[in-house]
Amino acid sequence: MDQEAIMKIQMMEQESNQLNEQLQMIEQSVNEMLELKASLDEIGKNENKEILANIGKRIYIPVEIKDKNLIVEVGKGHYVKKTPEETVNVVEGQLDKLMEGKNQIMGRLEELQNDMMKMIGEIEQAQAKGGKKD
Repeated sequence: MDQEAIMKIQMMEQESNQLNEQLQMIEQSVNEMLELKASLDEIGKNENKEILANIGKRIYIPVEIKDKNLIVEVGKGHYVKKTPEETVNVVEGQLDKLMEGKNQIMGRLEELQNDMMKMIGEIEQAQAKGGKKD
């Protein structure tokens, strides 16, 4: 069996595993962003002056809303006030970037899978030919 081909397949498997891990992290980020978007939509629509704010680990505290404007970090420690609707636009932009990354990873995974199947087929053909010569 061709050792070089086996090493290439192993490297492809390693890359595939890393890409799958990245894909899982992106999926988790997408889910978090969708939850955030739903919360922002609720704040924008809600006429109540009180909401439940998550303080971590699914623990909530009732909070009185004095101003519906949000303070949003726009990069490198810079913050601006935004309405819930404006903030939803920021979140949607981030979701678009995440989906773009997800699509790129999925495309690369498909390439790797096709390349591995091709190499495995070539190895099997070479072994079949080698067996017939005996």
